[in-house]
Amino acid sequence: MRTIFLVTLGLFLAGSVLCGLATSMGELIVFRAVQGLGGGGLMSVTMIAIGHLVIESGEKRGASAFAGLLVGMGLVVGPLLGGLLVDHASWRWVFFVNLPLGGLAWLLVARNLHLPHTTTVARLDGLGATFLSAAAACLLLVCEWGGQRYAWGSPTILLLALGGIAGAAAFAWRQTTAPEPFFPPRLLRHRTLRVITALQLVAGIGLASSIVYVTLAIQLIHHASPTGTGLRLIPLAVGLAVGATIGARILRRGGSVRLAIAVGQALAGAALLLLAGLGVEASFAAFSAGLVAFGAGLGLGLGNELLLVQTSVERTDLGMATAGMRFIETIGAAVGASAFGILFSSMTRHTHTVHAVGTAIGWIFALGGVMLLVASQVALRLPDVRYPAAGPGVPSAGDDAAASGTGHQRDRPGRHVRADPRRRRNRKTHAQVEVDRPRAR
Repeated sequence: MRTIFLVTLGLFLAGSVLCGLATSMGELIVFRAVQGLGGGGLMSVTMIAIGHLVIESGEKRGASAFAGLLVGMGLVVGPLLGGLLVDHASWRWVFFVNLPLGGLAWLLVARNLHLPHTTTVARLDGLGATFLSAAAACLLLVCEWGGQRYAWGSPTILLLALGGIAGAAAFAWRQTTAPEPFFPPRLLRHRTLRVITALQLVAGIGLASSIVYVTLAIQLIHHASPTGTGLRLIPLAVGLAVGATIGARILRRGGSVRLAIAVGQALAGAALLLLAGLGVEASFAAFSAGLVAFGAGLGLGLGNELLLVQTSVERTDLGMATAGMRFIETIGAAVGASAFGILFSSMTRHTHTVHAVGTAIGWIFALGGVMLLVASQVALRLPDVRYPAAGPGVPSAGDDAAASGTGHQRDRPGRHVRADPRRRRNRKTHAQVEVDRPRAR
């Protein structure tokens, strides 16, 4: 895995150099594709590596807080550094700045990342990957072009929609027939993975209204410069770090992962609704309070969805489950960004006054908040996973049976199944789930 990490990081850095040296928009688009190829692989491989490290250490309860602190730092440093570069240097340095940071990361990983080596040789399901890529490309083009470049009922959009449906159907067929499928259908027997998939799709759509339009509101409504925009995102980062810390404390005391995720999504959704109702006349202090609440909601559930998936499947399936979760989240974000972009363009097509922009962004915040509230309700369908307050979490066969739906101890929302302690030595998953046995009727 270390080799794959270093290759994807190297591809990302090479793409960054090419983007910084681009001499035309066409070159920049092509080089951004190269950078995105490396960045997309890097994000998935990073999450998979973290999952292996967390499972090996047995310390699951602090992972979400650490992730929250890192994301919070990124939310502050990234926009602030980008604003400084735009204001005082060339746009090319937005890409060149990746080189020293990425180079340092490359050296650290090459020297310090040590994961168990496996000699299993897996064949790439190229046909399945082709079908999936075609379906995703058609879907994204429908969302991007529909109602903008082409009418929704135009032949181009209809053909793209049919192509997406055909690609998805072909991918599903391939997964049932391939010797080593890209996403084995048996993973869908895990209840946790099924619910998390729906949760990530809905939450991805809702979160598409967050950073992009929060930044846009700061710049267009509160008239901040690029550097000032980075500084005014500090309340969001503070809330995110605080929420992640509180969430980790809850898990350390044996709290429910399901409840942390659901409350986090609900708080983030309520904060977006609050931001939607402020209006353009509201002070930035009130806007900052909404950002703190929104960040706290994100931090409370940050990383817990990924942690729950990675500790609910067998270790051999960890990579496929993580990559599948990331893909669904990306699709949701792309659909949400396209839909909200269409809404923003239609509401500001004839006027670009502050009031028109504020009204459009308010509607986007409101719709995003509703989607996150729906995601909160979806999260309540998860099994009630708890990590013990002392010592590493012991994997539960009860969770495996409940998640897959194939065991004798089926879980229900809000109910608990206590696994038989005599089976602990043979358990293959990594989460401890305590679910009460259903009462006999």
